[in-house]
Amino acid sequence: MMKGDLHYEVVLDTSGRAYQVYFTDAVREDLPASIASTVTVTIKRTGEKDEPIPMAIDDTGESWIGRGREVRDPLETRATVTFTIAREPYSIDIPFVVPAAPAAGSR
Repeated sequence: MMKGDLHYEVVLDTSGRAYQVYFTDAVREDLPASIASTVTVTIKRTGEKDEPIPMAIDDTGESWIGRGREVRDPLETRATVTFTIAREPYSIDIPFVVPAAPAAGSR
């Protein structure tokens, strides 16, 4: 996804083992995770209390990473991702997208 010239990728793992947020510049060169501050991911399940995921910069400095509970019904779950870049806060709601199984006979 994009915010101006900033590209960001959000990885939502239904197992809950690894939520990640990566940043790249306008030409898709990797940016250090420290380009952003106050990165948060909040998992919102229908009929349940919101689950804030504690996020921290990973050991390589490439992304923000956090862990949470398993998502059993991705179609009824969304995530709110927030971060601050250059003192400007940003927030977006995104759905969980589960990759489709490959068709029989496809590579």
